[in-house]
Amino acid sequence: MSTIPIVSRSTAAIGVLGLGLILSAASFAAPPAKPACTTNGPVLMTAISPAQYSYTQGEAGSESFQFTVSSPAVQVNGNCDSSLPPKFGNGNGTDPSILPLTVSIAKIETGGIAVTASTAAALQAALSSFTTAPFQLTPPGSGSQTISFSFGNSAAIPVGIYDVTVEVKPSETGVGVGTASRSFAIQVEEPQVLDTLAPTVNIVAPVSDASLKVNDSLLVNFTAVDPPEGGAGTGVIATRAAITSCAGSFNYSLSSSLTNSPALPVAADTTVTATTGVTPWLYVGEFTLTAEADDNAGHTGSAIRTFSVGAMVGALPPISVPNRQFNAGSTLPIKFSITDGVGALLPPMDGIAVRITAPSGAIEQRVAGSGASNIRWETDEYGNVTQYITNYVIPATGTYQVDILIGDVCGAPALQGGFKFVAASKGGKQ
Repeated sequence: MSTIPIVSRSTAAIGVLGLGLILSAASFAAPPAKPACTTNGPVLMTAISPAQYSYTQGEAGSESFQFTVSSPAVQVNGNCDSSLPPKFGNGNGTDPSILPLTVSIAKIETGGIAVTASTAAALQAALSSFTTAPFQLTPPGSGSQTISFSFGNSAAIPVGIYDVTVEVKPSETGVGVGTASRSFAIQVEEPQVLDTLAPTVNIVAPVSDASLKVNDSLLVNFTAVDPPEGGAGTGVIATRAAITSCAGSFNYSLSSSLTNSPALPVAADTTVTATTGVTPWLYVGEFTLTAEADDNAGHTGSAIRTFSVGAMVGALPPISVPNRQFNAGSTLPIKFSITDGVGALLPPMDGIAVRITAPSGAIEQRVAGSGASNIRWETDEYGNVTQYITNYVIPATGTYQVDILIGDVCGAPALQGGFKFVAASKGGKQ
């Protein structure tokens, strides 16, 4: 008969308790240590300020630029210990709390296409170094640095718009922090050629110091051209003309009647001919024609031309009779006519005067009036004077000069012409 072992309750209880103690010890072992939190993402970089700089080729000048780089944010989660100092990227840097940076010009483009090597070299030469080294960020998550540089105008850079990309990246590889880049623009503008010269004006008619007669047709003709100036000329846009006298108190504008050929405005180096006329010209005196032309840059060119206008004077009988002599002591009717250039009679002239110079040099001047020694006249049915007359008692023998004056446009006496007569004794001797 076999024997069955008997286990007491106390022994069984002790075995169960021992197993519980072993399980409890395993459940309360210390967890593994968590790593420090790290940054996530690339270096942060602000826009470069200013975003664009422009200058005219050949112009002196410079511009200063700056931007700020910052640490990427630290990513805090349940897998890292936020109580530990954070690290950059994957923490594999030489010093995970400092991120050394390299700042450089990554590319230079125009219209999305890389510039030529020579243009790139000229732009690089015009850019200063980045300041201030060393470039680095610390601590992770909040470190930042402002970086500056400048650009000096360069005549070696062709006209154009250039997009310059600045790149910032960790100096060490494999640290788990990405690269950042920003661009700014340099615009080199074509030098603006400026119109600096006024139009050249040349008066064709009337000719210099022309002598016209009352009732003549006054023809005005002048040319104007704006110099090309290598493409800077802006062309003639307006012409003007005026006739003046009496220190400007007489002003006869011709501008509204000018005809320009070709029609205005015209391009630079294109000659414009301006013409007009006044028919008839009714004024006596000395005149100045001023012709002007404007270009589209605000310049005015001008030319002047002087001319005179008078009347025709002719002696009438008895003085006009060939070889006629008059006796000293007799009364001579001095008769004369005043006509225009083709011999047509004119109305009574303002300021009419007769100046008689005797052989002795004595001068007597007579004016209009009703007396025998005044100047009187007779008119035809149209009111034109057929003859002027003044009676003159010849004081002595010899040759006498008679000058005829009329009032000019300024009211001053203007000599129009004259004639002579001879006085002799009754025996025919002077």
